[in-house]
Amino acid sequence: MEAAGLALTVVAAVDLCLKYGNIFVDICATFRDAESQINERILRVRSYWKRTSLQLDFLKQIWQSLDEEHQTIQSEILDMLVNKLKAAISKFSKLEKPKNRSLQDQATQVKRWKFAFVKESLDKVIQDLALWQELFDPSWFLIMRVADPVIDKELIRHRLGKHECEASIKINASIFRDAARDEPLQMQSIFLPPNGLKDAQIRAIPHSSAKYVQRACSDKWLIVDNIPYDMGADISLVKKDIRILAKKLSCGDPYRFGILHCQGVVEVAKDSGRGTLSFDLVFNIPQEFCYKPETLRSILGSRMNHTLTERIVLAKRVARSISYIHTLGFVHKNVRPETILGFINQGSRLGLFSLVGFEKLRMADGRTLQRGDLAWEKNLYRHPGRQGLKPEEIYTMQHDIYSLGVCLLEIGIWNSFVSYTQSDTVSTPNGALGLHLGDPEFSTPLLMKDHLVALAKSKLPELTGEIYGEVVVNCLTCLDKDNPDFGDECEFQDSDGVLVGVRYIEKVCHFRRCIERYKLM
Repeated sequence: MEAAGLALTVVAAVDLCLKYGNIFVDICATFRDAESQINERILRVRSYWKRTSLQLDFLKQIWQSLDEEHQTIQSEILDMLVNKLKAAISKFSKLEKPKNRSLQDQATQVKRWKFAFVKESLDKVIQDLALWQELFDPSWFLIMRVADPVIDKELIRHRLGKHECEASIKINASIFRDAARDEPLQMQSIFLPPNGLKDAQIRAIPHSSAKYVQRACSDKWLIVDNIPYDMGADISLVKKDIRILAKKLSCGDPYRFGILHCQGVVEVAKDSGRGTLSFDLVFNIPQEFCYKPETLRSILGSRMNHTLTERIVLAKRVARSISYIHTLGFVHKNVRPETILGFINQGSRLGLFSLVGFEKLRMADGRTLQRGDLAWEKNLYRHPGRQGLKPEEIYTMQHDIYSLGVCLLEIGIWNSFVSYTQSDTVSTPNGALGLHLGDPEFSTPLLMKDHLVALAKSKLPELTGEIYGEVVVNCLTCLDKDNPDFGDECEFQDSDGVLVGVRYIEKVCHFRRCIERYKLM
């Protein structure tokens, strides 16, 4: 489709979404006096729609700033919303008594005996809107990476909007836009006082480099993630990298991004007091999650039973957190169950999950350290091209996707591939991996990759369904030349990472539609 025609399609899709959304909210208003439980649901629908309509209006104003491929993916996502809204209107229209007038002007009389059906239908609409918002959010925040003054002008124009909700959305978008820049504009000091964690109560988190910390004279708990300082690196460049990383993570939201909010950085001095030993990233924990966190490794090792739905939700959250890391403009380089923390609250068995373990830094001048290690339990999550003391390949987004694939495989099987001694000093392959340390797979990375792909193909269809298994295999083969979704390296190379993100979202949209069809999500 030509660019002009596509742009008109996007605008038309936005208008249709706004039209059908407003019609549905009006229909919901006819049920307002029904009963309190229905009123609560209607309020949630209105809240979702308020946020969505504001974002859609913003999208309409800045669509010319998006390239053709970005507009294409936006059009597909908007079509999903149009279909969901049309289905909701159709279902709720059957509960009404028409008065021989158009849908917009139709006066209605509620059939009280159908209230139970209304509750169920509203719950389905709320779920659909929430799922759609999850899918739209990555593309929404990806817009914030587009370098165009039109977007800046629109954010400023709407920041002091008539509605508090509108102002809040645009302010959050502005913060994300600044953080996602290669070098954020607002570079106020992110470093915290050196004695900020003095006399703090520190608890180790098994299998994790992060700590569970409570400051002295405070009832609030934090997560502190340590980044060792490489003595051979330029300290000024390292500090610059740390500052940029912390600034990006300062817009973290565990509910939307799967990333904790970074409060700042503490520079840790050597015992002698001279020179830097490491850096501590300090993260806030939502107050409602008051229990000590566990790594995904510990949770997998406990073998506690969880439903397939819970495991699929967990898989989605891990994938979403990696997507947002990439949207912020950097790669994680250390995705494995040890760097995924779970926070349990009273209302959720698996609760909230967040990525930590940001110990591998991209150099400030754009270089990436090609330095590795020989730890098999880490190499298990690394693509064959990124293993060994001197990895052959420069780290890219696809390497994170490969690591994600191994994690999703473990989540699908619901068993850990790695077992640790009580002191965490010795690791051995767990039975679920189906290998022993002397096997050739541990010395030949390509054989290990083939083994994981074979494991996914043989185990997952029965345990999680064929679609989930296909997603895992796609992640594990994302750097294969014949991979239809990720194999073409040229598709994932651009100057600002926006095109990379668009194509990543495009693949996720495809998987999401397939998975929704099988009702796994």
